Amino acid sequence: MNRATTVLVVAFLVGSFPALGQGPIIGPGPGTGPAPGVGQDPAPGQSPSLDEQLKALSSVGKTDPEYRLGPGDLIEISVFGVEKFQQTLRISASGVIKLPLLDSIDAAGLTPAELEGRLTSALDGDVIKNPQVSVFVKEYRSQTVYVLGAVRNPGQYQMNLQLKVVDALSMAGGLLPNAVEEAVIHRKSAEGSDEVIKVNLRELLEQGNLALNVVVKGGDVVHVQERLARTAYILGDVNRAGAYELPAKRELRVTQLFAAAGGPLKTAKMNQGILVRYNEKGERQELPVNFAEIMSGKKEDFLVQANDIVFVPSSAAKAIGYGLLGAVPGVITTLPYTIP
Repeated sequence: MNRATTVLVVAFLVGSFPALGQGPIIGPGPGTGPAPGVGQDPAPGQSPSLDEQLKALSSVGKTDPEYRLGPGDLIEISVFGVEKFQQTLRISASGVIKLPLLDSIDAAGLTPAELEGRLTSALDGDVIKNPQVSVFVKEYRSQTVYVLGAVRNPGQYQMNLQLKVVDALSMAGGLLPNAVEEAVIHRKSAEGSDEVIKVNLRELLEQGNLALNVVVKGGDVVHVQERLARTAYILGDVNRAGAYELPAKRELRVTQLFAAAGGPLKTAKMNQGILVRYNEKGERQELPVNFAEIMSGKKEDFLVQANDIVFVPSSAAKAIGYGLLGAVPGVITTLPYTIP
C-alpha cells in the first residue's frame, strides 16, 4: 500500500468512527445519553441493578448470637425491673467487667448469651431473686475488614459496629458494573484453618434470601471478582457505535445487536457490511455480509460471537481499508454497553 492510499485509509476510518479521533469509541454520541446500565437509574419497568439493591438492603445488623466479646466492646446490661443494674460499660483491656455488688466478671471470649447466663448465676439468690438479664452489644471494638476486587473503593476498613456482607460492600462504595454476582469471604476459623464463604449476590439481593447476608468478622477479606466480559463490537454508520457485552445466559443475534446500537443511520450501506471474526485457530477473517437482507428476514439472523466486529460503512465511503478494523478493539478502554 503506497503512502497516498494509507492516508486515504486512515482518513476513511476516522470519518467512519468519529470516536477514534476523540478518545475511546465506547462513549455515547451527542443526544444518545449514557450507556445503558452504567451510572444511571433504571428505566421505568426495568429491574434495579445489583448495586442499587445492595445499597437499599445495607444496614447495621443486630447482635450476632455467635459473636465472641472482647476488650474494647461497649455492652449494655439490663436486669428487668432493677434500675441500678441498667449499665452501659466497656469491657476492660483485661477482658473483665465490674457491676455493683459483684466481683469482677470475665466477659472476653463469651457470647452475649453466655455472659447473660454468667450474670444470672452471679446475681441469683443473695442479690436478686430470679433475675432476667439481657446483654446487648452497642459498639464493637474496632476491627479491620478488607474489601477487595470489583468495588468502587477497595481497601481496608475499620468497623466498630457489627456489619454484614452488604454493609461491607456498601462501605467500599458498592459494586462496579463489571462485578460478578458472587462475593467470597475469606477468614480464619477458631481453629486457625482457612474458611471460605461464598455469597450469591443475585440470590441475596433479587430473590431476598437474607440467610446469605452473613456477618462480617474482624480480619475477614471480602472479595468480588471482575467479570471477564465477552464483548462484540458494532461500528460505522449506526446510532451508538461501540463495544457491547454479550449476555451471560442467553444468545445474541445480529439484529439484536443492531437494536442495542439504536439501529443504522439513513446513510448506512447495509448491503455492504463487513463481519470480522476469528476462527477456532485464532485466524482473523473478514466476511462480506448483507445486513439489509438479514434485517428484512431474507437471510439468517446469525448468532454474534465474542470479539466479533460488525461494521456498517457509510454511503459516502469507498470499500477500502477494512483490514484496519482489526486494530479497533485495542483502542476501546472503557466498559462496554450492557444489553438488557
